[in-house]
Amino acid sequence: MNSLSKVGNIHISILDQDFVKGMIKSPEFHGGKKRIHIGSPAIQVTNKVINDRIQHMKSVGYNYEDYFIEFNDDILIEVKQDLKSNYNISYDHACSVIVPPGQCMPIHSDTYSYLMRYMKSDYPDVSYDLETDVRRCLVFLNDWSPGQSLGADNEIKYNWKRGDVYQWGYKAPHWCSNASMEPIIFFEITGLEI
Repeated sequence: MNSLSKVGNIHISILDQDFVKGMIKSPEFHGGKKRIHIGSPAIQVTNKVINDRIQHMKSVGYNYEDYFIEFNDDILIEVKQDLKSNYNISYDHACSVIVPPGQCMPIHSDTYSYLMRYMKSDYPDVSYDLETDVRRCLVFLNDWSPGQSLGADNEIKYNWKRGDVYQWGYKAPHWCSNASMEPIIFFEITGLEI
């Protein structure tokens, strides 16, 4: 898979929908952390690619007002289990993200550094190839609003429904922007299909 594709839809239960409403209304209460694009990553890293990306973002004008909200705990267990089962994902980690109105996830390519550290420390005997075995699924937890977009390579998606699942190719540059009046909230899982 080279570009962005819708690969299916999963059911988001009423209980999870209510929980998502709470995440949006009170992110900090539900474990959300404000992540500033030019600093405060979820996990402190010594990754040259990420550090160079941050410096480039600063040089083009991103500042401390540019952010998203990240939930690193596995708080939507049913969503995670459905994605793992439907898309054959193992050795995974997941997070939820809110992109508030007027914010974005700047274009970037993934380094998979967390996955590599996790596999090295917890599963050193498991063989895998990053290019062919890594899977990342993004599922939207709320319906699309005009002004919102998800992109990868030269594909742009919009008009999604709650539960729509998207994937994109290894190292594909991708982004998410929110010029609407409503937050974007999605759940993302990264793991291996081996």
